[in-house]
Amino acid sequence: MLHKVKELQLANRMKKVLKRHGIEIAHQIPGRIRLKSPVWRNNPQMVNPLIQQFKNETRIFSIEYTAETGSLLINYDHSPVDHVMQLEAWVEKIESVSFEGEKR
Repeated sequence: MLHKVKELQLANRMKKVLKRHGIEIAHQIPGRIRLKSPVWRNNPQMVNPLIQQFKNETRIFSIEYTAETGSLLINYDHSPVDHVMQLEAWVEKIESVSFEGEKR
């Protein structure tokens, strides 16, 4: 039960962080998520730092950027081992990279 509560708290935090930076979850299934932002549309210089942050993550298999739609398709390992902790770390990376991009 406590694990589910933590997941719900993380989901709410994740949505707030993404919304604050104009990012929405366009589609999600276990192991695959598509993030979209109008700021990313035809703006690879804004997306590349984020991609670089996640490129060396062992649990991320691939990240594909589509400039025309301003979306990132992320395929990742959805095994339950430390799932919540991993998602928290990814949210923190998104937030830090987004803040850096906004300062420029």
